Amino acid sequence: MKRIFTVVASLFILSSCQTFSLYSFQGLSAPEVVIPADVKTICFVDRNTSFKLDTVSQYYLLNNTVLKDTTDYTASTASNCYLGFIENLSEYLLMDSIPFIRLDKKEMPGKRRYDPMKWEQVDSICASNGSDILICLEDIQLYNKYTIIEDVLHYGITDVNYFAVWRIYDPLNKTHLNEKMQIDSLFTEVSASSYNQLLIDKLPKRGEIFKDVSYQIGNQYADLLAPKWIDISRKYFASGDDRLAISKYYINQEDWETPISLWTEISNEDDNKLAGRACFNLAVAYELKGDFDQANHWIRKSIFHYKKLKSLPSEFKLVEKYTLQLLERTKNNKMLNLFFGE
Repeated sequence: MKRIFTVVASLFILSSCQTFSLYSFQGLSAPEVVIPADVKTICFVDRNTSFKLDTVSQYYLLNNTVLKDTTDYTASTASNCYLGFIENLSEYLLMDSIPFIRLDKKEMPGKRRYDPMKWEQVDSICASNGSDILICLEDIQLYNKYTIIEDVLHYGITDVNYFAVWRIYDPLNKTHLNEKMQIDSLFTEVSASSYNQLLIDKLPKRGEIFKDVSYQIGNQYADLLAPKWIDISRKYFASGDDRLAISKYYINQEDWETPISLWTEISNEDDNKLAGRACFNLAVAYELKGDFDQANHWIRKSIFHYKKLKSLPSEFKLVEKYTLQLLERTKNNKMLNLFFGE
């Protein structure tokens, strides 16, 4: 067994000319909006507000010609926004059911503004369906224009501008967990051999546009409420000492305990550059283990050792970069703890 170990060690010592090795893994990214862990039921509410300014959404452009569409898309827009929302919630926000409530249409006088609902009304809505919080679509507006370019082939471009206003009501704590406005645009392009074919068969109808875009709006907002798995890569030092070089072998076997033991030994060396590398590696290891207190402890020790050198080596840039990454991951971990109620 000892002879086999020596052969393996020699292989990695010979290949240790590279200063760094790379380790890739998946980590959980906290949601932008943290729903309290004790929330068990939510309700989607279309507030169904209407402003005098909203009449502009009935008009659209075909090149430079202004056209009017008398169809009212507000109901289908809200319901498709709801569908996009509920179909994109991750496994961490599974609910038995998410009811959809459309309030009676309310004409809003004056300039566009979004005063919150009274808490009495919020309590009443929650009581009617047993919900803990309300995801409220305060407003949603879409506008579009068509541009047709006549050439050998005829091209049709559909531009859509939209905005949506959201607010999350938490009646228990009498607070708004999130207030957000989504503003964006998108376009599609189609082609046809003739102007009429393009206009009649190819260009998306306004009903289709409103349906697809509103679905996407709800889908995008749901992204803010649930954690997501993301790909993460970390460099670690794999040269400067035989124990750093051989550590790559164990890491490739998903054994982190042996490298941690080796790196802890090196961290006590008198060589500050070598000790700094070992401490850096230990910070990465404890980040991967989910122990962010230890990870931050070791990155501070790494910086301490590097600062004792007469001049900072170029590799210290990696230490500085990772310190910021670790800070963000530490904040992310605190948000996840709130989300999971830990």
